[in-house]
Amino acid sequence: MKNKNALFMIHFGTTHDDTRELTIDRMNEKFSENFKDYDLFEAYTSRIVLKKLRDRNILKNHPLKVLEMLEKQGYENIIVQSSHIIPGIEYENLLEELSAYKNKFKSIKIGKPLLYNVIDYKKVVEAIQEEYVPKNKKEALVLVCHGTDSPVGAAYALIEYVFDEYGHENVYVVSTKEYPLMETLIKKLKKDGIEEVVMAPFMFVAGEHAKNDMAGDFKEELEENGFKVNKVFLKGLGEFEEIQNIYLEHLKKAIEKDDENIADFKKEFAAKYL
Repeated sequence: MKNKNALFMIHFGTTHDDTRELTIDRMNEKFSENFKDYDLFEAYTSRIVLKKLRDRNILKNHPLKVLEMLEKQGYENIIVQSSHIIPGIEYENLLEELSAYKNKFKSIKIGKPLLYNVIDYKKVVEAIQEEYVPKNKKEALVLVCHGTDSPVGAAYALIEYVFDEYGHENVYVVSTKEYPLMETLIKKLKKDGIEEVVMAPFMFVAGEHAKNDMAGDFKEELEENGFKVNKVFLKGLGEFEEIQNIYLEHLKKAIEKDDENIADFKKEFAAKYL
């Protein structure tokens, strides 16, 4: 072991090798290059993804297993960055797991998820608007999100609000589960006189949900309801360098705040969203 510092990268995970290489692997490499004094470790939070990968003899670890390993190997300072989009249920569960180990290490610093404050939303809009948003206002961009049953699900409405602020009234959000679902999206599109759409995943990786739900079921349902689907982007948010830079800045800020620990982070999270 070169040092007692660990860079811990945490992802929901994916079973699709192509998008993993372009997003998760690339982000891990980027962070490792920026934190050369830290040993790199990685974990996936999705137990379903972990099992499917294990069935293919691809071994990835759950965060708790990595934390246990870091403790046994004598690491003292841990910096953590996940690729979660919003601080929803998955992210809150991760904070709970990290909190259980807060007394096991000298310090644990946690970078915030992609969308934590309005500035983050604006940076994301600026990162993807040129490639995704149609110039024709009668053609809509439909962003497909994962969804959450957390109160933080209100973040999806804020995405539309910020796009609107940038002059993109033709951007809509739909979720693969929870609100807003396809029924709500279709009503809004018809109400606004939209006839044609393009679709893109608002997810870190373009994996199962993007390739099956969005490019399959969602596309078919829109077409069955009279909409022309001109294009389906299969590009995860993690492929945008500007998006990865937002995560990077979040971790750097977390490291700079010497007085912030996991308990403080959770209090700030609760005060802002719950």
